[in-house]
Amino acid sequence: MNIDTFNIIIGNATDVGQMREHNEDYMAHFETPFGYCIIVCDGMGGHAAGDIASQGAIDSIKRYLQDGKVTMLDTPNSIQNAIEFANYKLREMVKQNQALYGMGTTCVLALFQKTEMFIAHAGDSRLYLIRNNKIEQLSKDHSTVQNLIDAGVLTASEALVSEKRNQITKAIGIFDKVDPTVTKEAIGLKQNDKILLCSDGLTAHVSDAEIQEIVNANADVQDAALKLIEKANAGGGSDNITVQLIQYNGKSFNDNKKSHKKKIIKMVSIPILIILMILFAYQQWGTKLFKKVMKKETVVPVKSDVNVSYDSIVEIEKHAE
Repeated sequence: MNIDTFNIIIGNATDVGQMREHNEDYMAHFETPFGYCIIVCDGMGGHAAGDIASQGAIDSIKRYLQDGKVTMLDTPNSIQNAIEFANYKLREMVKQNQALYGMGTTCVLALFQKTEMFIAHAGDSRLYLIRNNKIEQLSKDHSTVQNLIDAGVLTASEALVSEKRNQITKAIGIFDKVDPTVTKEAIGLKQNDKILLCSDGLTAHVSDAEIQEIVNANADVQDAALKLIEKANAGGGSDNITVQLIQYNGKSFNDNKKSHKKKIIKMVSIPILIILMILFAYQQWGTKLFKKVMKKETVVPVKSDVNVSYDSIVEIEKHAE
Protein backbone atom coordinates (compact mmCIF):
# COMPACT_ATOMS: atom_id res chain seq x y z
CA MET A 1 0.00 0.00 0.00
CA ASN A 2 1.39 3.38 -1.06
CA ILE A 3 1.07 6.28 1.37
CA ASP A 4 2.28 9.02 -0.97
CA THR A 5 1.98 11.87 1.51
CA PHE A 6 4.68 10.28 3.67
CA ASN A 7 6.67 8.57 0.88
CA ILE A 8 6.15 5.10 2.32
CA ILE A 9 4.97 1.73 1.03
CA ILE A 10 3.52 -0.77 3.49
CA GLY A 11 3.47 -4.54 3.13
CA ASN A 12 1.80 -6.53 5.91
CA ALA A 13 0.48 -9.93 6.85
CA THR A 14 -0.78 -11.82 9.88
CA ASP A 15 -1.26 -15.55 10.44
CA VAL A 16 -2.57 -17.75 13.24
CA GLY A 17 0.51 -19.98 13.03
CA GLN A 18 0.66 -23.76 13.32
CA MET A 19 -0.29 -24.32 16.95
CA ARG A 20 -2.84 -21.68 18.02
CA GLU A 21 -6.58 -21.80 17.46
CA HIS A 22 -7.10 -18.04 17.49
CA ASN A 23 -5.09 -15.11 16.19
CA GLU A 24 -4.69 -12.69 19.10
CA ASP A 25 -2.37 -10.35 17.16
CA TYR A 26 -3.74 -7.13 15.70
CA MET A 27 -2.22 -4.52 13.42
CA ALA A 28 -3.20 -1.19 11.93
CA HIS A 29 -1.88 1.91 10.20
CA PHE A 30 -3.51 5.34 10.07
CA GLU A 31 -2.83 9.05 9.73
CA THR A 32 -2.72 11.41 12.71
CA PRO A 33 -1.96 15.11 13.19
CA PHE A 34 1.51 13.98 14.34
CA GLY A 35 2.29 11.87 11.28
CA TYR A 36 1.55 8.40 9.94
CA CYS A 37 1.27 5.71 12.62
CA ILE A 38 1.94 1.99 12.11
CA ILE A 39 1.29 -0.49 14.96
CA VAL A 40 1.54 -4.18 15.81
CA CYS A 41 0.04 -5.58 19.04
CA ASP A 42 0.35 -9.14 20.35
CA GLY A 43 -2.55 -9.93 22.68
CA MET A 44 -2.46 -12.35 25.61
CA GLY A 45 -4.97 -13.74 28.05
CA GLY A 46 -6.39 -16.73 26.25
CA HIS A 47 -9.68 -17.34 24.44
CA ALA A 48 -11.12 -14.05 23.15
CA ALA A 49 -9.37 -11.86 25.72
CA GLY A 50 -6.16 -11.56 23.70
CA ASP A 51 -8.14 -10.44 20.66
CA ILE A 52 -9.95 -7.83 22.71
CA ALA A 53 -6.75 -6.56 24.30
CA SER A 54 -4.76 -6.12 21.08
CA GLN A 55 -7.58 -4.54 19.09
CA GLY A 56 -8.76 -2.45 22.05
CA ALA A 57 -5.26 -1.09 22.61
CA ILE A 58 -4.85 -0.03 18.98
CA ASP A 59 -8.32 1.53 18.86
CA SER A 60 -7.53 3.56 21.99
CA ILE A 61 -4.12 4.69 20.71
CA LYS A 62 -5.70 5.72 17.42
CA ARG A 63 -8.47 7.60 19.19
CA TYR A 64 -5.99 9.47 21.36
CA LEU A 65 -3.56 10.44 18.59
CA GLN A 66 -6.33 11.53 16.22
CA ASP A 67 -7.94 13.73 18.86
CA GLY A 68 -7.18 17.32 17.89
CA LYS A 69 -7.14 18.37 21.54
CA VAL A 70 -3.80 16.69 22.22
CA THR A 71 -1.85 18.21 19.32
CA MET A 72 -0.42 20.92 21.59
CA LEU A 73 1.91 18.33 23.15
CA ASP A 74 5.16 17.25 21.54
CA THR A 75 5.23 13.95 19.66
CA PRO A 76 7.10 11.72 22.19
CA ASN A 77 4.88 12.74 25.09
CA SER A 78 1.77 12.31 22.96
CA ILE A 79 2.81 8.77 21.98
CA GLN A 80 3.51 7.89 25.60
CA ASN A 81 0.19 9.35 26.73
CA ALA A 82 -1.63 7.45 23.97
CA ILE A 83 -0.19 4.15 25.20
CA GLU A 84 -1.02 4.97 28.83
CA PHE A 85 -4.54 5.92 27.72
CA ALA A 86 -4.89 2.50 26.07
CA ASN A 87 -3.72 0.90 29.31
CA TYR A 88 -6.38 2.79 31.26
CA LYS A 89 -9.13 1.75 28.80
CA LEU A 90 -8.18 -1.94 28.95
CA ARG A 91 -8.12 -1.92 32.74
CA GLU A 92 -11.53 -0.26 32.79
CA MET A 93 -12.83 -3.03 30.55
CA VAL A 94 -11.56 -5.65 33.02
CA LYS A 95 -13.30 -3.84 35.91
CA GLN A 96 -16.58 -4.06 34.02
CA ASN A 97 -16.07 -7.69 32.97
CA GLN A 98 -14.03 -9.93 35.28
CA ALA A 99 -13.97 -12.65 32.60
CA LEU A 100 -11.33 -10.50 30.90
CA TYR A 101 -9.06 -10.51 33.94
CA GLY A 102 -5.42 -11.07 33.00
CA MET A 103 -5.73 -9.82 29.44
CA GLY A 104 -3.06 -7.56 28.05
CA THR A 105 -1.02 -6.89 24.94
CA THR A 106 2.44 -5.96 23.79
CA CYS A 107 2.75 -2.97 21.46
CA VAL A 108 5.29 -1.65 18.98
CA LEU A 109 4.68 1.41 16.83
CA ALA A 110 6.43 3.71 14.41
CA LEU A 111 5.24 7.23 13.65
CA PHE A 112 6.53 8.76 10.40
CA GLN A 113 7.06 12.49 9.98
CA LYS A 114 8.44 13.42 6.55
CA THR A 115 12.13 12.37 6.77
CA GLU A 116 12.04 11.18 10.40
CA MET A 117 10.25 8.70 12.62
CA PHE A 118 9.56 8.18 16.31
CA ILE A 119 9.25 4.67 17.74
CA ALA A 120 7.75 3.23 20.91
CA HIS A 121 7.21 -0.22 22.36
CA ALA A 122 6.12 -2.16 25.41
CA GLY A 123 6.84 -5.89 25.65
CA ASP A 124 8.71 -8.14 23.23
CA SER A 125 7.21 -7.17 19.88
CA ARG A 126 10.09 -5.71 17.90
CA LEU A 127 11.12 -3.04 15.45
CA TYR A 128 14.01 -3.49 13.02
CA LEU A 129 15.72 -1.13 10.60
CA ILE A 130 17.16 -2.62 7.40
CA ARG A 131 19.50 -0.03 5.88
CA ASN A 132 22.08 -0.63 3.18
CA ASN A 133 21.13 -4.33 3.29
CA LYS A 134 22.09 -4.58 7.00
CA ILE A 135 19.65 -5.20 9.84
CA GLU A 136 19.56 -3.47 13.24
CA GLN A 137 17.11 -4.03 16.07
CA LEU A 138 16.00 -0.60 17.29
CA SER A 139 13.71 -1.84 20.06
CA LYS A 140 14.85 -3.76 23.14
CA ASP A 141 12.64 -6.48 24.58
CA HIS A 142 10.92 -5.81 27.88
CA SER A 143 11.27 -9.37 29.06
CA THR A 144 12.77 -11.51 31.81
CA VAL A 145 15.24 -13.21 29.46
CA GLN A 146 16.43 -9.84 28.12
CA ASN A 147 17.14 -8.73 31.68
CA LEU A 148 19.09 -11.97 32.23
CA ILE A 149 21.05 -11.36 29.03
CA ASP A 150 21.86 -7.82 30.18
CA ALA A 151 23.01 -9.22 33.54
CA GLY A 152 25.26 -11.75 31.81
CA VAL A 153 23.31 -14.71 33.18
CA LEU A 154 22.07 -15.92 29.77
CA THR A 155 23.44 -15.77 26.25
CA ALA A 156 21.19 -14.80 23.35
CA SER A 157 21.09 -18.42 22.14
CA GLU A 158 20.25 -19.69 25.65
CA ALA A 159 17.44 -17.16 25.91
CA LEU A 160 15.74 -18.67 22.84
CA VAL A 161 15.11 -21.95 24.68
CA SER A 162 14.71 -20.59 28.21
CA GLU A 163 11.55 -21.49 30.12
CA LYS A 164 11.22 -17.77 30.92
CA ARG A 165 11.28 -16.61 27.28
CA ASN A 166 7.55 -15.76 27.31
CA GLN A 167 7.68 -13.64 30.47
CA ILE A 168 7.37 -9.96 29.64
CA THR A 169 8.00 -7.10 32.05
CA LYS A 170 5.92 -4.41 30.33
CA ALA A 171 2.54 -4.61 28.59
CA ILE A 172 -0.65 -2.65 28.03
CA GLY A 173 -3.51 -3.64 30.34
CA ILE A 174 -1.52 -5.64 32.90
CA PHE A 175 0.00 -3.03 35.21
CA ASP A 176 -1.23 0.27 36.63
CA LYS A 177 1.28 2.07 34.41
CA VAL A 178 2.94 0.89 31.20
CA ASP A 179 5.98 3.19 31.10
CA PRO A 180 6.75 2.33 27.45
CA THR A 181 10.09 3.04 25.82
CA VAL A 182 9.65 6.04 23.51
CA THR A 183 12.38 7.73 21.47
CA LYS A 184 12.80 11.29 22.71
CA GLU A 185 14.54 12.39 19.52
CA ALA A 186 13.36 11.55 16.01
CA ILE A 187 15.31 8.96 14.03
CA GLY A 188 16.47 10.28 10.65
CA LEU A 189 15.45 8.19 7.65
CA LYS A 190 17.42 7.46 4.50
CA GLN A 191 16.02 6.72 1.08
CA ASN A 192 15.26 2.99 0.62
CA ASP A 193 15.24 2.29 4.38
CA LYS A 194 12.99 -0.59 5.38
CA ILE A 195 11.40 -0.75 8.82
CA LEU A 196 9.95 -3.99 10.18
CA LEU A 197 7.43 -4.21 13.03
CA CYS A 198 6.62 -7.74 14.18
CA SER A 199 5.20 -9.87 16.97
CA ASP A 200 7.41 -12.46 18.64
CA GLY A 201 5.75 -15.19 16.58
CA LEU A 202 8.19 -14.18 13.84
CA THR A 203 11.37 -13.78 15.88
CA ALA A 204 10.80 -17.07 17.74
CA HIS A 205 11.54 -18.94 14.51
CA VAL A 206 13.31 -16.50 12.17
CA SER A 207 16.72 -15.09 13.10
CA ASP A 208 17.82 -11.52 12.43
CA ALA A 209 20.14 -12.79 9.67
CA GLU A 210 17.25 -14.65 8.01
CA ILE A 211 15.01 -11.60 8.24
CA GLN A 212 17.73 -9.55 6.59
CA GLU A 213 18.17 -12.10 3.82
CA ILE A 214 14.44 -12.35 3.04
CA VAL A 215 13.88 -8.57 3.05
CA ASN A 216 16.91 -7.96 0.83
CA ALA A 217 15.90 -10.73 -1.58
CA ASN A 218 12.36 -9.39 -2.09
CA ALA A 219 12.17 -5.86 -3.44
CA ASP A 220 8.40 -5.73 -3.02
CA VAL A 221 7.57 -5.25 0.67
CA GLN A 222 4.29 -7.17 0.42
CA ASP A 223 6.10 -10.17 -1.06
CA ALA A 224 8.74 -9.90 1.66
CA ALA A 225 6.06 -9.78 4.40
CA LEU A 226 4.44 -12.97 3.10
CA LYS A 227 7.83 -14.70 2.84
CA LEU A 228 8.57 -13.84 6.48
CA ILE A 229 5.26 -15.39 7.58
CA GLU A 230 6.00 -18.46 5.48
CA LYS A 231 9.46 -18.82 7.04
CA ALA A 232 8.08 -18.57 10.59
CA ASN A 233 5.47 -21.22 9.87
CA ALA A 234 8.09 -23.48 8.30
CA GLY A 235 10.12 -23.11 11.49
CA GLY A 236 7.27 -24.34 13.68
CA GLY A 237 4.73 -21.51 13.82
CA SER A 238 4.34 -21.87 17.59
CA ASP A 239 2.56 -18.52 17.94
CA ASN A 240 0.56 -16.02 15.95
CA ILE A 241 2.76 -14.20 13.44
CA THR A 242 2.27 -10.57 12.39
CA VAL A 243 4.55 -8.31 10.34
CA GLN A 244 4.34 -4.80 8.94
CA LEU A 245 7.20 -3.94 6.59
CA ILE A 246 7.61 -0.33 5.49
CA GLN A 247 9.77 0.99 2.70
CA TYR A 248 10.72 4.68 2.85
CA ASN A 249 11.13 6.30 -0.57
CA GLY A 250 11.52 9.96 0.36
CA LYS A 251 14.59 12.14 0.59
CA SER A 252 17.29 11.16 3.03
CA PHE A 253 17.18 13.05 6.32
CA ASN A 254 20.63 14.60 5.78
CA ASP A 255 19.74 15.71 2.25
CA ASN A 256 16.56 17.30 3.53
CA LYS A 257 18.53 18.97 6.33
CA LYS A 258 20.96 20.47 3.79
CA SER A 259 18.05 21.64 1.67
CA HIS A 260 16.46 23.20 4.77
CA LYS A 261 19.72 25.01 5.58
CA LYS A 262 19.90 26.37 2.04
CA LYS A 263 16.35 27.67 2.36
CA ILE A 264 17.21 29.37 5.65
CA ILE A 265 20.37 30.90 4.16
CA LYS A 266 18.35 32.09 1.18
CA MET A 267 15.64 33.53 3.42
CA VAL A 268 18.24 35.37 5.49
CA SER A 269 20.40 36.47 2.54
CA ILE A 270 17.64 38.16 0.56
CA PRO A 271 16.68 40.69 3.29
CA ILE A 272 20.37 41.41 3.97
CA LEU A 273 20.98 42.00 0.25
CA ILE A 274 18.00 44.35 0.09
CA ILE A 275 19.28 46.31 3.09
CA LEU A 276 22.75 46.59 1.55
CA MET A 277 21.25 47.79 -1.73
CA ILE A 278 19.22 50.41 0.12
CA LEU A 279 22.31 51.59 2.02
CA PHE A 280 24.36 51.72 -1.18
CA ALA A 281 21.62 53.68 -2.96
CA TYR A 282 21.35 56.05 -0.01
CA GLN A 283 25.12 56.56 -0.02
CA GLN A 284 25.13 57.28 -3.76
CA TRP A 285 22.22 59.68 -3.41
CA GLY A 286 23.95 61.46 -0.53
CA THR A 287 27.19 61.83 -2.50
CA LYS A 288 25.40 63.28 -5.50
CA LEU A 289 23.45 65.69 -3.29
CA PHE A 290 26.65 66.89 -1.64
CA LYS A 291 28.32 67.56 -4.99
CA LYS A 292 25.26 69.39 -6.20
CA VAL A 293 25.24 71.67 -3.15
CA MET A 294 28.96 72.38 -3.51
CA LYS A 295 28.54 73.43 -7.14
CA LYS A 296 25.87 76.00 -6.18
CA GLU A 297 28.16 77.72 -3.61
CA THR A 298 30.07 80.94 -4.92
CA VAL A 299 33.16 82.68 -3.51
CA VAL A 300 32.35 86.26 -2.42
CA PRO A 301 35.43 88.60 -2.78
CA VAL A 302 36.40 90.81 0.16
CA LYS A 303 35.95 94.48 -0.64
CA SER A 304 38.47 97.11 0.63
CA ASP A 305 37.55 100.75 1.24
CA VAL A 306 41.19 101.77 0.83
CA ASN A 307 42.74 101.72 -2.61
CA VAL A 308 46.47 102.04 -2.01
CA SER A 309 48.79 102.24 -5.01
CA TYR A 310 52.56 101.70 -5.05
CA ASP A 311 53.21 105.42 -5.71
CA SER A 312 51.14 106.37 -2.68
CA ILE A 313 53.18 104.10 -0.44
CA VAL A 314 56.42 105.71 -1.64
CA GLU A 315 55.02 109.19 -1.02
CA ILE A 316 54.01 108.32 2.50
CA GLU A 317 57.42 106.93 3.31
CA LYS A 318 59.11 110.18 2.10
CA HIS A 319 56.82 112.26 4.21
CA ALA A 320 57.64 110.16 7.20
CA GLU A 321 61.31 110.86 6.80
